[in-house]
Amino acid sequence: MKFDPESYSITIRKEEIDDEILYVGRVAEFPNISVYEEDFETARKLIIDAIQTLKKMADETHTDFPRPYLATSSEFRERASSFV
Repeated sequence: MKFDPESYSITIRKEEIDDEILYVGRVAEFPNISVYEEDFETARKLIIDAIQTLKKMADETHTDFPRPYLATSSEFRERASSFV
């Protein structure tokens, strides 16, 4: 199966942080990843880049890499609800 970073559970939300409106990108499969940008497209681009970078690092170190959650899996529902 070909690697596709867009198959991961990515959310980009507009949020107010420290009196500033930012687009916050997160990935349910990688709870420690988040990006904070002034526009949606930059947040999306950077979150995809982060997933690609993690995959490259995993490949270089021969480390297992998490697969995308299935939309019907309980992991997806649990992670998605934690962002609300």
